[in-house]
Amino acid sequence: MTVVRRGGITQVTDRCIHEFEIGHCGLCKEPPPGVNPVVYITQGGMAFHNDPHCRTLTKGQSEADEKGLNIHPITPIKWAVANETRRRCRNCCK
Repeated sequence: MTVVRRGGITQVTDRCIHEFEIGHCGLCKEPPPGVNPVVYITQGGMAFHNDPHCRTLTKGQSEADEKGLNIHPITPIKWAVANETRRRCRNCCK
């Protein structure tokens, strides 16, 4: 439930702050077990990670560097946003 103030009136609603039903908003819903609310990605990666120091993430960065590819910064992001285009890391998101 969300408490909303409109025109001096306090209302309780079963919608999130983005106006979706509770549990249906990709930005508000809880992550599944084994996944943190904030995860880490790089622009060129295919997975999201719970740990910015994940061995798979750092290995990918090293391999890109060895191939002369761009090394993108590790960026924190909400898991629901990352989940739309990436898979869970099999090492740190169990």
